[in-house]
Amino acid sequence: MKEFKLPRLDKKVIYLDQFVISLMMKAINDKLGKVKATHSFWLTLFKKIDRLLKLQLIICPDSTFLQKESALYQFDAQKRMYEYLSNGASFCDAGTVRRFQLTEYFRQFVKGIDKPKIKIERSQVIKGGYNDWQERIRVAINFHFTDEEIKRALDVKKKIDSVLLNLIDAWKNEKGKAFKNRLVEEVKSFGQAIVKQYFDNISKLYLISMEEFFELIMSNSNTIVCALENLLPAARNSKEEKERTAQVIDFLLSERMADIPSIRLMAQLWSALADQYANAGKKKIPGSGIANDISMVSTILPYCDAIFIDREVHGLIKQPNVAKDIEKRYHTEVYSAANKDDFIVYLDNIEKDASRTILDKVREVYGPDWLDPFTEMYNVGNSQHV
Repeated sequence: MKEFKLPRLDKKVIYLDQFVISLMMKAINDKLGKVKATHSFWLTLFKKIDRLLKLQLIICPDSTFLQKESALYQFDAQKRMYEYLSNGASFCDAGTVRRFQLTEYFRQFVKGIDKPKIKIERSQVIKGGYNDWQERIRVAINFHFTDEEIKRALDVKKKIDSVLLNLIDAWKNEKGKAFKNRLVEEVKSFGQAIVKQYFDNISKLYLISMEEFFELIMSNSNTIVCALENLLPAARNSKEEKERTAQVIDFLLSERMADIPSIRLMAQLWSALADQYANAGKKKIPGSGIANDISMVSTILPYCDAIFIDREVHGLIKQPNVAKDIEKRYHTEVYSAANKDDFIVYLDNIEKDASRTILDKVREVYGPDWLDPFTEMYNVGNSQHV
């Protein structure tokens, strides 16, 4: 067996939205019969991304967002695509990322640090060794969502549609409201929702089955409150226990929540959407996917070098109040179908600027045929070709 001394990698982290995965899948999937109907851009994009992956220059982690959205449409085919592009790297779910950010901030806050800073550490939110050299053989886990899980997801979409319609009616009656005031309201609403759910759960604990009991104590709100309480000095009696909980609740309801990256981003995007209806005369109703997209972007953007997302959410990010803040805090390039050609240029420049040492080592380790585009992905049965 031949051994190689491999240089350290510094891969760009690029997140591709579900619709990008779907269109690239269609571009190379003869079985779907849609190759000719798919714009040639998506075939070009797949080939470029595939090449950069094999050159060990980028990684495209998957996420629970991708998994859930793909479950509703051609799941097996989309799963094969996003697993291939992720090479085993996956973002933690949104709740875990937000909890990491909240606990990091609160840990500094209780130590008396006036302006806590959250370090954007990719290694804490991306599982699977995203910066490792790629193995020639990969193993994929063959899982499927149950019919009940899919039904639940569809039910949630219907509920979101209903809630959105009510929100839009309310936004239209808020003409002239300043963006900064709307942002404060949106930030506070996150903490208010956590606190409400926490107390709702507490009130049910003695009225439910053991199975439901464990579901409640493991819920997002209870997990957050408990994680923050554990950062405070241990309580010696019930009075101190209540005081600990009160301190956590006060924090969750404070304007300090605007310093939490995912919460701030989510509030900015919802505020930007509301502003379009209140002050810019927007009439078109967004799809139910808008809520999932806003949650995804607010969770993942800080940890990426680039993201390719839905055109509508990209439009929200480009609004001056949002764009300026994102540019100040992060260095993430944002692309959508609106500037897709710029994304190709961005990818080309990654290879152009790459270390010659890395490129030469790739050719030495993987051989002469390694960089051939894997366009036959859907013509090889169930095997994973690399």
